[in-house]
Amino acid sequence: MSKKIHLGGDEDDFLQSLADRLSRAGATLVDSPEDAEYVIHFGPEGDGNMVILTPDQKISHPGLVVIIHDLLSPRGNSGHWGDAELHIWADMVRKGNLNIHTLSNILPRYWVHVRDVCDALCTIIMSESSNSIIGNLNISGRRSWSPESIVKEMSMLWGRYSDSLNYSHTIESLSSVPSPLSQESNIQAKRPDLSLLHKSLINCGSEGWHPLVPMRVSLMEIFAHAKE
Repeated sequence: MSKKIHLGGDEDDFLQSLADRLSRAGATLVDSPEDAEYVIHFGPEGDGNMVILTPDQKISHPGLVVIIHDLLSPRGNSGHWGDAELHIWADMVRKGNLNIHTLSNILPRYWVHVRDVCDALCTIIMSESSNSIIGNLNISGRRSWSPESIVKEMSMLWGRYSDSLNYSHTIESLSSVPSPLSQESNIQAKRPDLSLLHKSLINCGSEGWHPLVPMRVSLMEIFAHAKE
């Protein structure tokens, strides 16, 4: 089923990713909100059926307010959504000048890949019940990741990549591939309430909120898009 959609707000990787996902789902993207069946605005300055915000942005809105927590965008052009530190750490790992001990007091984050977010939003937007979904809807990952876990995984991935380029693999470098899942932090962070997201996705015909992109794949994509 096609639906006329208008996307407004500052264009970045996130907005473009959502536009691409909606197009693949059969939506017709229109330039004017007056021509649209469903209007989406990024940021608190606009209006529409859906407004998409960062956690520090506030708005009084009668429709659906989507609050994005800890968005991970591999290209690194959507830093104001929260992932700037990941790209800084990746750059420091590549240059070999990151001290993991400086990260010990940073709270874990509930990282979620932009593809998973766009898939969920597309399911809601394209559903027949989209206009009936209102309130504040949080989106984040389900599992928290400590900075130490992220950096250790980055170091392992970058080391394996460098060994491949230099033909310098050893038995040790190939045999031990730790997972960041095994690195638990003593510092805990409260996860955003995902109940409305999960319930809404089920009501739209999906199986609920089950993000699919593994953290390891996300970090590999950050390195792949890193600027030389």
